[in-house]
Amino acid sequence: MGALAVVLVPVAALAIAGAALLLGSGDRTPIQQGCLPDVPRTQPHTGAQVVVPLPAGTYTLSSPFGPRDGGIHQGVDLAAAAGTAILAATDGTVTAAGPADGFGNWIIIDTQIDGSVLSTVYGHMFDDGVNVTVGQQVQAGQRIGAVGSNGEATGPHVHFEVVPGGRLQGSHQIDPVPWLAQHGAAIDSSDAVVQQVATTTPADATGVVKTTGGARTSRARFGVALAAGFSAGCMPVVASGIGGGRDLRTGSVPAAFEPWIRQAATTCVEVTGPLLAGQEEQESGFNTEAVSPDGARGPAQFMPGTWANYGIDVEGKGYADVTSIPDAVMSQAKYDCDLAQSAKTGLAQGTLHGDLTELWLSMYNCGPAGTFAAGGVCQNSQTVNYVKAIPALAAKYAAALGGSS
Repeated sequence: MGALAVVLVPVAALAIAGAALLLGSGDRTPIQQGCLPDVPRTQPHTGAQVVVPLPAGTYTLSSPFGPRDGGIHQGVDLAAAAGTAILAATDGTVTAAGPADGFGNWIIIDTQIDGSVLSTVYGHMFDDGVNVTVGQQVQAGQRIGAVGSNGEATGPHVHFEVVPGGRLQGSHQIDPVPWLAQHGAAIDSSDAVVQQVATTTPADATGVVKTTGGARTSRARFGVALAAGFSAGCMPVVASGIGGGRDLRTGSVPAAFEPWIRQAATTCVEVTGPLLAGQEEQESGFNTEAVSPDGARGPAQFMPGTWANYGIDVEGKGYADVTSIPDAVMSQAKYDCDLAQSAKTGLAQGTLHGDLTELWLSMYNCGPAGTFAAGGVCQNSQTVNYVKAIPALAAKYAAALGGSS
């Protein structure tokens, strides 16, 4: 994986952007009361050629844009064999080519696209893997370097960023996956897929992960959403209450879980007690010893890589225990809240559209990269059902408005 870049977007700014969306700003009227506006995605542009920065069939998407290791990963990592050709994603001028902190070496190409300057950034090449010089003119698809593992990297890959306004000009990165798709260079799922496991567990957030064909299959209750009469589209925003309220109904979950779900629900406003309870039922049926065929464990069914990043030692044992109710529930809320923040950012940037709750549930189920690539909820049947099932389950755990019992 590439090194974490400095988080350039102030948290307060993200919060303000998210709040504005919740208050109904945007250019479309919400399709039902209590829903976020359907923020339009940026339309594809055809004025300049854009290509994926590695040849088709040579790479896997090993780490997506968004929350990672307690920060925000400001690009995507495309894992490939050492020496694989790195291609210029756009025409343009090389504005940096050489050493850079964390990257070992980097290359920056500036181009005029969509009427303004835009940088593409490529990192982790060794010295002999930088094949261009500052000031050189390049064309989209031209070899500019070779994949390496220089700098803060755990294996050979290219860290790739897209920066409207310019990287050296101090502008902010956006998610490259939807940007590539919008410009006619979608990452094909046959070429690159973030690991998709066979249970409804958080997608593993770390490392170079294996390629599988298609979406995760479900071991869970697909019929819940359909039986409840839900159809595709916007669901009530969690902050306004699901099933009568956002507080957990007293006695609605196993006694050992109740105090920790209540505590975890204070982590962020988007993740309520009833939603956490619905996830626990969907994932494990509140079984602390649950183990999936793919190795997901505990009541929240964390994969090992995700647990390594998000596991919290609540009980002070010196390590985070995936089977511990306090550790698992508090870690679940932390991960959910990070995904919700990423979804809010996507809504604010126009790279995602739809309901905030469904978007972060989609990220939990099929991964942030898959959700951003879809521009909304992943459209495999398992994820579509999952994002409906959790709010439906949450309704039975919610206290009536005005009380918690």
